[in-house]
Amino acid sequence: MLKAFKTEIAPTKEQRMKIIRSIGVARFLYNQYIAHNRRLYKMFQRGILDEKQKHFITANDFDKYVNHKLKIKLPWIDKCGSKARKKVLVNAERAFRRFFSGMSGFPNFKKKTSQDVKLYFPKNNKGDWTIWRHKLMIPTLKQVKLKEFGYLPVGEKVTSGTVSYVAGRFYVSVVVDIDEKSKYNKDFETSYHAVTDGVGIDLGVKDLAIVSDGKVFKNINKSSKVKGLEKRLRREQRCLSRKYEFRKKKGGKTATASANIEKDDFS
Repeated sequence: MLKAFKTEIAPTKEQRMKIIRSIGVARFLYNQYIAHNRRLYKMFQRGILDEKQKHFITANDFDKYVNHKLKIKLPWIDKCGSKARKKVLVNAERAFRRFFSGMSGFPNFKKKTSQDVKLYFPKNNKGDWTIWRHKLMIPTLKQVKLKEFGYLPVGEKVTSGTVSYVAGRFYVSVVVDIDEKSKYNKDFETSYHAVTDGVGIDLGVKDLAIVSDGKVFKNINKSSKVKGLEKRLRREQRCLSRKYEFRKKKGGKTATASANIEKDDFS
């Protein structure tokens, strides 16, 4: 059975730069594909293109354009692997297919500030995506250290993986083919436990839940760590809001001064 696992990694400076550059290329190609199909779709809506004319380009066709034309003009596209580039275009095509079928809205561009661009690393060689206790082998990046231990299944077969960059931190997600009775299958452990007498559960506010057998599950939202993080977040949001209002006010003063100068000059 296939199961997904995710954990934080601690890449070297060189590996971090390679990941960030590759994610940048992936975002650029995703947006290029969206922009191209958006133009074709608008031309079709205006009647410039009819049903017989090609008003949608597939990921496979756009990938050929990238390899034969765009990559020649922009050689830095090679900073991202060919299979990773193809995967990004396939995801973009899937977004359009969902739009055409009415399952979602029109695909949007991916901004640099957004954190939803992931980098796909295919398994090319036998040693790729090998997992050890403290590190794993990622294609093109080689061995990358894990920041957290015990979250990835050691010695299991990885079929594919992605690397993401969120708020200055790097994460790896892997899809692993594991046996149903494997110790890494937590669902199996909880589903096939011995049948015992029932228990009563009391959901509360201070504590998340109190079980009749005496177990108490704490409410993490009431913990000092979470409260401290929420307090810090509110403080930073207030600081950001004040800066925004200051810039807005300063920009308004500059615009007014400029308008007054023009008014005086032409009066």
